[in-house]
Amino acid sequence: MRPDSLRTRILALGAASLLASAALAQSPAPPAAEEEPGGLALPQDTGGSDETIKAIIAQEMDPSAGTYSSGGRRDPFVSLIKGFQGEGSARRTKAGLEAFLIQEVALKGVVKTPEGFVAMVLGTDGKSYFPRVGARLFDGQIVSIDQTSVTFRQEITDPLSPVRTRDVKKSLYPSEEMRQ
Repeated sequence: MRPDSLRTRILALGAASLLASAALAQSPAPPAAEEEPGGLALPQDTGGSDETIKAIIAQEMDPSAGTYSSGGRRDPFVSLIKGFQGEGSARRTKAGLEAFLIQEVALKGVVKTPEGFVAMVLGTDGKSYFPRVGARLFDGQIVSIDQTSVTFRQEITDPLSPVRTRDVKKSLYPSEEMRQ
């Protein structure tokens, strides 16, 4: 900081304090307190009527005083998670396995049939589903099923992400997932 600007700031603060002290000296003295018989001092009535007091209280409690005008911008006081709740209500209109995110389903088993493998997954609604390869979920689909795992292709909705899909593998034995 330059010494000139520091000196200017000190002079400005000094001038502001002088003006404030001069304004206090010119203000009228507060009314004297009346002595009550019990020895307690009560302030004198300042001349304010009930209507004046009610007007001041109404002005202080004005509900429009605390409103936010967005001006086309996002309201900073609204939760960002609210957008995800709207998405959840849209997917609840879908039925069956298509109403669940990939992360919401749990792989409970794999069944071998003459046509290939069928997965047994548990949804958050407590029901079991038996999807095959190509079955749709809310945010992706099943790409492959083998004896111990199911691979999902998840669609990424993040507009800033350079990739649009990623493969998510769920195993019957979660300890094996940790080893890989």
